[in-house]
Amino acid sequence: MQITRRQFAIGAAGAALAPAWAQTYPSKPVTLVLGYAAGGGVDAVMRNMAPGLTQRLGQPVIVDNRPGASGMLAASYVAKATADGYTLFGTDGAALALNGALFSKLPYDPVADFSPVSLVIRAPILIVAHPQAPFSDLRGLIEHAKREQGGIAYASAGAGTYHQLSMELLRRRARFEARAIHYRGAGPAAQDVMAGQVPVAPLDSIVALPQVAAGKLKALAVLAPKRIAQLPNVPTAAESGVEGVEVFPWVGVAAPRATPANIVSRLSSDVREVVMSPEVSKKFTGLGMEPFATTPEQFGAFIKQEIARWHPLIKELNIQLD
Repeated sequence: MQITRRQFAIGAAGAALAPAWAQTYPSKPVTLVLGYAAGGGVDAVMRNMAPGLTQRLGQPVIVDNRPGASGMLAASYVAKATADGYTLFGTDGAALALNGALFSKLPYDPVADFSPVSLVIRAPILIVAHPQAPFSDLRGLIEHAKREQGGIAYASAGAGTYHQLSMELLRRRARFEARAIHYRGAGPAAQDVMAGQVPVAPLDSIVALPQVAAGKLKALAVLAPKRIAQLPNVPTAAESGVEGVEVFPWVGVAAPRATPANIVSRLSSDVREVVMSPEVSKKFTGLGMEPFATTPEQFGAFIKQEIARWHPLIKELNIQLD
């Protein structure tokens, strides 16, 4: 994304008018608030990034887990926090891109209440199956589903998740029937596919790759524009004849709205440096994630694109979580 001279001038003027305390930022610890419990995917991303960010900022970066309500508790807390750069939101796509359609009312505005800082990672969705499933690729799955009375069952990480939405998008594009069996997370969904209770599941690469490597699941396709390095022999959906189903759960960092522009810019630069550093990017890649740092402007545009892409499908499926 190119920045025009006018945009640069506006940003420079904003920095010049920033409060005096913003010029000495940071002068105390920075808290990174997460909407999920320790040990989950978002937590792993932020804890891998925090040491490098601590080093660059010269102040401790403290991870504060505030799980509950699909990330809404943490989002609401950060939205109401002082906009001084000391309280940040480590978020996935649910809180800022999906919840606006999944819930009739949010205690925050996903766009207006936050200043985007940077994306951090994205993780492609894989379509996986039990090793003994009677199909070995996406075309075989589609043909099998079309023969099944009422379609095929699939294990979903939860109603309204990127996992469910990916399969619903896939079945619409390929014109086959499928019914979701919802679980409380991708881990339990994977377990029942490995146990043979459900034949197939859309799983993020973080969860799927270790089980595929162990031979407990077989990967049929990756919902990404190109094949992933860990599974070079597994084709994309497009290569399998289904276009337009690239799906990436993602994690990023945002600040409360009205955070001074120079602080947001500083944070974004530091996050990008940490995420793309050899040490951290190697950790992310090893976990099946793609380091994907951006500018604040790019992240803001990305969130709006995600809202425009997924809200119509959520409404079409009539998914309501309240």
